[in-house]
Amino acid sequence: MTPELTQEEAQEEKPQCPMYSMEEWMSQEDPHEDDPSYCRPCRLGVTTQWYFSELNEHGHENLAENIEKIAFNEEDPEMPLTLCKEFDRIKSVVEEPLRERLKDFDCATQSFNPDDVAEDSTTPTAEILEEEAINSG
Repeated sequence: MTPELTQEEAQEEKPQCPMYSMEEWMSQEDPHEDDPSYCRPCRLGVTTQWYFSELNEHGHENLAENIEKIAFNEEDPEMPLTLCKEFDRIKSVVEEPLRERLKDFDCATQSFNPDDVAEDSTTPTAEILEEEAINSG
């Protein structure tokens, strides 16, 4: 018979999510870098939409505009990393409830495992990531 964990012990055993800042996550080696559906930069479209919507909904239109400007600058080869740096910066300036929501988005984005998606799945990546965000928050 195993003893039950206290809530505090369970929190310690559960890995922190997100495990990395978005900048750190984007800078790491990407095991799916050649996959146009699941590479890390490829997943940022959904995350960008989430951030954009949440920021606008909470009255941070200027921050949402910054994200939009960065995301649409496709000529910049560093755009994905720049976008992730902006995500991290935004979390440092917004109010706590929104910050936690944005961290949920980061967690869903980072924890998404394309290997868990059936090869014959017809579920678009956006829907899968949306489900991850709902389940993580």
